[in-house]
Amino acid sequence: MQLLLLNEYDQPVWLGLDEICMITASPKGPVFIAKDGTSCRYPLTMEQLVAALCNYGYERIDRNVIGNIAAATSYDPTNRKLAFQQDDSDTEELLYATVSTTNISKVKHLIVREDDCWKSAYLAA
Repeated sequence: MQLLLLNEYDQPVWLGLDEICMITASPKGPVFIAKDGTSCRYPLTMEQLVAALCNYGYERIDRNVIGNIAAATSYDPTNRKLAFQQDDSDTEELLYATVSTTNISKVKHLIVREDDCWKSAYLAA
């Protein structure tokens, strides 16, 4: 198993559990000390999380929301909501995330026509 952590330069690194010698406490959370002497920590702020996850399709879409754009199924421009289909095949329920006005360009390609699935899923809720 590997953990996505930040190194001392705030760059994302994957660190395997077998590479960790010890974990120490610090005021900023746990510090993972690797066999080669490097220390890493969890990303804690939204900025750190975006920096760590941006290479995997995640984008900041609102002040308090980081979304996996590749997993989004549609975008409702009227309500500024990004929809995600749940993995559970027994439900048609959608998960929603808000999108700020400044980040609409990141999800514009997901806009669906009114007669498509968004409207029917939205009205059914």
